Amino acid sequence: MAARLSTHLGVGGLGARLRFVGWTQSSSSRSSPVFAIAAGAAAAAAVASASVLSRRNDSQSHLIGGERRLLAAPPTPLRVAVASCETAAPVAAKPDLVEEIPAGVNLLKSKVRLYQFESCPFCRKARGCLDYNNIPYEIVEVHPLSKAETNHISPDYKKVPVLEVDSQTGTHVQLRDSKTIVRALLGKSGPPVSSKVQPPQATSSTGKMWTAADAEGTVEEQWIKWTDKVLVQCIVLNVYRTMSESAETFQYLLTHPEWPWYAQRSAQISGTAVMWVVCWSRKRKFAVEDERKALYESLEAFTEEVKRGGGSFLSGSKPGAVDFNVYGILRSTESCQTEKDMLRDCAAIAPWWDAMNKVVGESCGTHSKSITRGQ
Repeated sequence: MAARLSTHLGVGGLGARLRFVGWTQSSSSRSSPVFAIAAGAAAAAAVASASVLSRRNDSQSHLIGGERRLLAAPPTPLRVAVASCETAAPVAAKPDLVEEIPAGVNLLKSKVRLYQFESCPFCRKARGCLDYNNIPYEIVEVHPLSKAETNHISPDYKKVPVLEVDSQTGTHVQLRDSKTIVRALLGKSGPPVSSKVQPPQATSSTGKMWTAADAEGTVEEQWIKWTDKVLVQCIVLNVYRTMSESAETFQYLLTHPEWPWYAQRSAQISGTAVMWVVCWSRKRKFAVEDERKALYESLEAFTEEVKRGGGSFLSGSKPGAVDFNVYGILRSTESCQTEKDMLRDCAAIAPWWDAMNKVVGESCGTHSKSITRGQ
């Protein structure tokens, strides 16, 4: 389910390949919307450097003060490299990868960081759970092209969200994938869906998103699967449906206070174009004629089951895993035209939406207001 666009750029006469990957898929579930850059610039630089060294050794000349002078060949660089390695500072160990919060770790007394994309539905799932549990955490915005912010803890994992926990007892762990994070944060306190709730069904607009083959597992497992296979797809089709709405979704990148202008622009322009193309491709794949209709039908089907369950949430009187999955996905549209239209034109979602906003409360994340959403 990955959309790939490739462009070849000339770098010093050598080809560097720039690849953007949108909304990639992991082995178990959909992952975060990412725009990854796989560049051959480093290789090009290495080849170019080797070429320069070769020419220098052949002529035994160096450029000094704008003049080329004949000098003795420099000493073998290997000895210098070895000395440099011997004095280099040790590399910090990566936090252990876990799927649940270790026993004895108190998140309220730990240093918690969430590595995220602001507009990523999966990251907003994790944020909703952290806020609901009143856990203070630091929001680290990851550049969607370089992923520089996560290279030190998860160089083998190019997706978000990643939750890092550094406890006072010395336990240092990380959790990956939104479903894993939500499950870990809710723990045993997360209530299951109400016994009266029925499994999700396809609507007139989502028949190619949700098929009979998806109706496996418990009712709760099916609804969690539905959030990724249907609701996320509806959000993609809506927030990126026009070039202007796609640009609006990535406008926040231009307000990041720590990135230089070229880092802001490269991410915003590439994200806008790539995800607009992804949206166009998904619309054809799922045969959706009206994006807003598909979204509203899906939300109405969800809220009907909330009513059937008899509580304010799908899990009854308290929100459960499905509620947080739906909430995070919808919160990813914050301040965008999709959210404005949804709250105006889809009245069915209002009672559940208001109830979720009330129990989740204000964000406990630092830097949560350092960037601006929407136009």
